[in-house]
Amino acid sequence: MTQKNTPLILQLLKSVSEQPEFEANKEKGEITKKEIVELRKGLKKNPEFEEQSGRLRSSAESFVKEVYSSWLTLYQKRKRQKEGKEYFLENILKSDVELVGESNCDLETIRSKAQEVLTQPEEFIKQLTINDEDVKPTKSARKRVNKNIYNKSTDAEQREDSSSPNNVDENKLETLTNVLYKIHKQTQDILTRCAVAYLIKNHNKISELEEDVQKLKKRRNEKKVEIKRLENQIQDNRLPSGRDKLLRI
Repeated sequence: MTQKNTPLILQLLKSVSEQPEFEANKEKGEITKKEIVELRKGLKKNPEFEEQSGRLRSSAESFVKEVYSSWLTLYQKRKRQKEGKEYFLENILKSDVELVGESNCDLETIRSKAQEVLTQPEEFIKQLTINDEDVKPTKSARKRVNKNIYNKSTDAEQREDSSSPNNVDENKLETLTNVLYKIHKQTQDILTRCAVAYLIKNHNKISELEEDVQKLKKRRNEKKVEIKRLENQIQDNRLPSGRDKLLRI
């Protein structure tokens, strides 16, 4: 059945990426069966496909949907990873000197606020929620906030940049990191934002040591390399041809 379907499958795979809606599909991370069916109907005039049975057409549509769903999932995963690393690099991985300048407070004040956040992170979240309710944002504004909170920093990025000693419960650490990112992205208080960045940068701990600027520079350079690698993977990501999967069937 697959051999009989191969020309139709290959044409549909090509047609999907040529549609004006394809960029929107990439951003949404999905393509519907209905869209593929409509494309297939547009190929009816082609003598090569007009004699195919309904069963063969349906099989081809399902195959193309599966191939593109896998491709779009990978595309979205890399995109989220890149965005998470960019957020970490641009907003979190700042030197102590930069945080002091941004907050207009000395380092001890930042550490004190960081300790306050670390002691009662849920209270900060609760206060942010109360403030949000007072402001009564529009539906579109809430949607933008939620997208920023949950999409920009991937779980992988948070685990990677919040490593801890082996005797710390990893699940608790991840939960704390998620809370800290949420505070960082929602708070309007500059000192709190800088204190949270300080915590995440230091693996959710308060350091009493003088910052190693060279080590920080190395971390930043490593993150830039990771971002560039993901950027290249996204740009070089070939559109699905389906040939490998066809050969396995």
